[in-house]
Formats: sequence, structure tokens, C-alpha cells
Amino acid sequence: MFGGELKPSQARIHFIEAWPEILRPWGLPKAAARIHALLLSENGTLEATTIQEVLELSTGSTSTQLRLLAEAGLVERMKILRTRKVRFGANADPTHIFAALAGIRRAQAYTAVLNLGNTISSTADKQDLHWLNTIRQLQTMAESMDRWLEICSKRDPEWSIKQLDKLIALKHL
Repeated sequence: MFGGELKPSQARIHFIEAWPEILRPWGLPKAAARIHALLLSENGTLEATTIQEVLELSTGSTSTQLRLLAEAGLVERMKILRTRKVRFGANADPTHIFAALAGIRRAQAYTAVLNLGNTISSTADKQDLHWLNTIRQLQTMAESMDRWLEICSKRDPEWSIKQLDKLIALKHL
């Protein structure tokens, strides 16, 4: 790792290796999380080929993961004027990182629960009523979380964090 570059700090190496475990519950693949960590810890931007070499990833994997990160809003794609080169940099704003992760989580977790609840409800018999209420309540909770995560991922992330802080403060009164 880190081919011809100056030797990276132990903290940076640890961060690149540990970040995937932190982002896994949010639904981010390991390679994407390693790329995100590399770019977050980079003082500037990197080309895809450099990312590929440093993290020892395939061209296809690097391209796919960079596209996923860019679509989520965790990484910015920057074209260099008058060249065909593209560089990538991480969005280092914590509220934007949270909003992007909320969007990923929303797409993966709550959509699946909502779809399952709809399918089960449309095919249920009278014998299923004793457990179907639990599924409906779970679906209602998932709908609430889905709406909240939609707000967090689409609205101003700083506003979302302030609202969450207010809710938590009210709970402690």
C-alpha cells in the first residue's frame, strides 16, 4: 500500500483499514469505504489510477466504487480543464457525510422492509392475522424512519442535525 508516496502515518493506515467496519452497517461495501477513507485522509484529490494502485484494487472495482461514492455524495468528481483527467476528493463535511450515509441506509434497509410488508399484506390469510399486526407496526416504524432519513439525505444536513439535537434535548428534560 502507498507505493511511491512518502510513508503514511500509522494512524492513516489504521483509519483506511478500520473505516470499512464503521461504514459496513450503513451499507457501504469494503472497497468503497477504503476509497472514502483514503480520500478523506488525503490532503487534496487523487486520480482513479492512483487510488487503484494505493489500495491494490482492480480497475473495474475502483470505477464502480467511485461511482457509488459520487452518487451517494461522499466523493466529488472533478474534471481537470483541457484534459481528459478526472480527480476525486472526499466531501469532508461531517453533516454531508451523515446525510449521504442516511441516504444509503434508507435505500437499503427501509425500502426492503416496506416492500416486504406490502407483499405480505397482499397475500395474507385469516390464519396470518396473529403475526401480521407485528409486521404492520414494523412497517409503520420503518415508514417513519424512512421519512426521517429522506429529510436528512435531501434537506440541508445541518438543519437535520439541529433538529435531531433538539429532539434529544427534549427527551432529557
